[in-house]
Amino acid sequence: MTVVRSMLTRRQFLSCSAWIAGGLATSGSLLSACGAGRTRVGGGGAEAASTLRISNWPLYIDAESIGLFEKNTGISVRYTEDVSDNNAYFAKIAAPLAERHSIDRDIVVLTDWMVNRLIRLGYCAPLDDSLFPNKNRLVGDLRNVAFDPGRKYSMPWMSGMTGLAYNRRKTGRELTSVGDLFDPAFKGQVTMQTEMRDTLGLMMLYQGVAPEHATDADVTAACALVTRYRESGQIRAFTGTEYAEDLATGNIAIAIGWSGDVAGLAGDNRDLRFAVPKEGGLLFSDCMFIPVTSHRVPLAMAWMNYVYQPSVSARIVEATRYISPVEGTGAVLAQTDPALAADPLVNPPPELRARLHDFRPLASDEERRYTEMFYRAMGV
Repeated sequence: MTVVRSMLTRRQFLSCSAWIAGGLATSGSLLSACGAGRTRVGGGGAEAASTLRISNWPLYIDAESIGLFEKNTGISVRYTEDVSDNNAYFAKIAAPLAERHSIDRDIVVLTDWMVNRLIRLGYCAPLDDSLFPNKNRLVGDLRNVAFDPGRKYSMPWMSGMTGLAYNRRKTGRELTSVGDLFDPAFKGQVTMQTEMRDTLGLMMLYQGVAPEHATDADVTAACALVTRYRESGQIRAFTGTEYAEDLATGNIAIAIGWSGDVAGLAGDNRDLRFAVPKEGGLLFSDCMFIPVTSHRVPLAMAWMNYVYQPSVSARIVEATRYISPVEGTGAVLAQTDPALAADPLVNPPPELRARLHDFRPLASDEERRYTEMFYRAMGV
């Protein structure tokens, strides 16, 4: 097994992608600013056709699963944590995939909206369901997503929620609504995300609009709301993952944040809370796909089938604190880690899942226009 590990967390990298999408920096300069770097761990040497090559985000798997997969299947794995951000990775692989040249990968994990783009461009190989009996373990609300009906080309790796992250000691009360972001009592103590879908998605829900059906007019109205509260001084900053440290230290009171961050920090700071607002929250998924140029589809399917065992998925959840897409994982966690199984941030109950929304797939021109509108709203 070969592993390449990067220095930043998965969400730190994701927060950087918004800046790249806005054209504010080259991928190289931005990653340098974010402190990206790699250290090679594990073996090397020549690779045979029996080696499965995987790219994923950093710190997104446990320490045992790769080795157990190799032992159980006889398939060698080169697992590389080199997905620095969605747009930068797309820029690296788009040209060779367009020319049908190998990118030296058999599975790549990117966020759902980017996988939508890759499917649309014809860069994803179809999954071989005959080699994937565990596919039927995919949770029901992720089976027929708009960008990949029936999951012909992609499978979720892990999911997370976007909602309200806050410091109970600073707010003095529990928070339940997106409108709490605009409470004058918190003026100058609020941050929003630089990730366009997260911030505008919550603004739309506050305005009674489902992001699954967003129109140009809806995006315009959501951007106007952001502009209004930025100009009033209500919003202190637009951030990436650094909001979590500011919450923990009490520098801010409330943020648009991610469930995985709070789940990972709450054990050390009982003042930290995460809430899916009464208006609803957002569900994001990072998805596995097979590049169209891979000639090792059976190996890739063996990996997908393996990680879709509830016992394996539970082990990954215990290490990462993200939400499993595999039915039965919660039951395993109830046996191995009851406290984690009871945590709604990691194992959300059906009534909570029912309040989560997806931002609809965007065409290329929409992606560009909405990103430009959002950056103007942020004052960039």
